[in-house]
Amino acid sequence: MHEIASFIRSMRIVDVVDILVVTLLVYAVLAILRETRSSAAMRGLVAVVLAGFFVYTIARVLQLTTTTILFERSWIVVVMVFLIVFQNEFRKALTDTGQFWAFRRFFSRGGVHIDEVLKAVRSFSRQKIGALVCIERRNPLKIYAETGTVIDAVISSELLRTIFMTYSPMHDGAVILRGNRLVAAGCILPLSSNASLPKELGTRHRAGVGMSEETDAIVIIVSEETGVISLSVQGKLERHHTQETLREALQDMIDVKEEEEPARN
Repeated sequence: MHEIASFIRSMRIVDVVDILVVTLLVYAVLAILRETRSSAAMRGLVAVVLAGFFVYTIARVLQLTTTTILFERSWIVVVMVFLIVFQNEFRKALTDTGQFWAFRRFFSRGGVHIDEVLKAVRSFSRQKIGALVCIERRNPLKIYAETGTVIDAVISSELLRTIFMTYSPMHDGAVILRGNRLVAAGCILPLSSNASLPKELGTRHRAGVGMSEETDAIVIIVSEETGVISLSVQGKLERHHTQETLREALQDMIDVKEEEEPARN
């Protein structure tokens, strides 16, 4: 008890701040990894670290110089393994941070014209034409655009309908929109491995959800079988949208520029 009391009295304010900073960092990491698909990997990594610490302690006690030096200098390897295993979780955390109001205002890159997109989506839904539309926000989607065919044209409902026609060579992929430009079509998106998604959903829906898990993109999905309109953001899938509810959702999430009506003489 005397040693503990002496230790407490010897602590400085800077020591308390140091402990609090480390505690907050550890808490932040655990909060990011909580309830993720990598929870099993987390347990495995913790077990390996504890085993390594046990071996290191034994090596110090037995004065095994080479083993001790090896463990003392291998911490960087543990950090690298940690970052590699949990790279998806940290990327998602950074994406969520970028969605804070202050950052959105600072990095805003202009509005998106959505009227033409909504016209095309309504047509797809009525005719039961499958479609996958990705709207870029703060995370650049260049690497995904490069998997398809570069279009770089002004968005129009006619262009979208042409791309997703059944016999179009690009209808099975996704289109990527940036501002009022259609950047690329026929793009390949990452598939979600979320086991909670309904079993009847096919590759198109899983690709849409996977894209929203990996980036902050807004993904609109139209089912080829049912014509149901779905919206995926941040790994969540909302189904059975109408044109009105889809418009409201898009207006809430992105800077929207309404189409101006031509002036009447």
